[in-house]
Amino acid sequence: MKLFIRFLFAFILLQPFYAFSESEGLKILVVGAGISGLGAAKDLHDSGYEVTVLEARNKIGGRIDTDRSLGFPLERGASWIHSNKLENNLLMSIKEELGLKTYISPLSAYEGVKLFDKNGKVINLQEGDLEKIEFRIGLVAYMASYIKPSATLEDVINFLKRIGLLSFAPNSVLQAIHQSLELSAGEDSKNMPIGILIAEAEYAESVGIDEEVFGGFDQITDHLSTNLDIKLNSPVTKIDYSSKKIKVFTDKQVYIADSVVVTVPLGVLQQNLIEFVPELPEKKKDAVKNINLGNVNKVIFKFPYKFWGDDKMFFIERENRSAFSTWFNNEVMVSEPVIYSIISGDYSREIEKKTDEYIIEEAMKPLRTVFGENIPNPDSFLITRWGLEPYILGSYSAPGHNQDDLKLRTELANPIENKIFFAGEATSVNEYGFTHSALNTGLREAKKIKELYPLDL
Repeated sequence: MKLFIRFLFAFILLQPFYAFSESEGLKILVVGAGISGLGAAKDLHDSGYEVTVLEARNKIGGRIDTDRSLGFPLERGASWIHSNKLENNLLMSIKEELGLKTYISPLSAYEGVKLFDKNGKVINLQEGDLEKIEFRIGLVAYMASYIKPSATLEDVINFLKRIGLLSFAPNSVLQAIHQSLELSAGEDSKNMPIGILIAEAEYAESVGIDEEVFGGFDQITDHLSTNLDIKLNSPVTKIDYSSKKIKVFTDKQVYIADSVVVTVPLGVLQQNLIEFVPELPEKKKDAVKNINLGNVNKVIFKFPYKFWGDDKMFFIERENRSAFSTWFNNEVMVSEPVIYSIISGDYSREIEKKTDEYIIEEAMKPLRTVFGENIPNPDSFLITRWGLEPYILGSYSAPGHNQDDLKLRTELANPIENKIFFAGEATSVNEYGFTHSALNTGLREAKKIKELYPLDL
């Protein structure tokens, strides 16, 4: 009898553990605890649904990742509440609700931005000249969108240089504008379709400016996670929706749900880290494959003292404009001598494969050109590698040359059999790449679920 009991016990242990089996209510799983997943889960939870969030990493937030390892909050990922006048920017509402203090970012204004040429000399440029450059780029881009729709941002800028319409501007200024456009997209200008540039310019005219959050951007994701059932260190490996009930597999157990909201980053889907049974529809797979994935990384330095002055931001002309040319003064946010550089596109993809020592050396080169060979080495540093980050595998989706963004992102956002729902910034048709848009997509899918599966309260 004892032997039989042992065999029975062993048999039970070898079976998958099916969570939620004790309850008959409507059960919803959210895969991913980034801001889109948290937004969806909070909305559903507050509406009375039984919700569990499965997060692969050991922390929530996704690409909102505030690091306090140096004793003060530094943003490894998202830094800004973009578009603070946007009517549906719920981040602004949360900011007001929590009473968070913010700082107007230099991304939004030209004041406090200094330009240096490749020899370290300060370049003075009148605001009128800057407007002239932007107007000419915008005008040619608009014309090219009709004459040659396949043109890229790089094509437009090179054309303007060839015909001499930018000859009045120093190369360092052109590089700065060029690089700022690339950083905003997370991609190189050779891959940026001109229609995207026009759309972004029209969008930026009416949506306001950008703000940074004192004390850490994660205060917002922490707020959204309150009272939620979140399982950390629970990477989802398979979603089986072949039956009425959906089985969601992690390496620890199997969850049973009536509907699932998939909010993992585009890179996770592209690398097929989650198996779908049956396979995703062909149109969905094509969308996953063909949406361009951008890459943005930061190198953050804390120095023993400040040697760069009080400018909010500075740009240093380089042979390779992507190579640590754009720097931000973070002292106002953390009250410490901290600056950081943002890199994007192919350079970012390549540099993140290098060692910390190599990256620090490369990043210090332009600083020493401008501020002198005797400036100190950083006391401490943070280096991000979002393209290599497990369960992230990229920064955010980006415009791609000859890709139909409207079609691809609409398809990515479409639910499957009204059981599997998709959220995340890559599923936002018009505002991808923004934190507020990621949150909106989570709320969008929560609304669909509530309409399809209303609760009898």
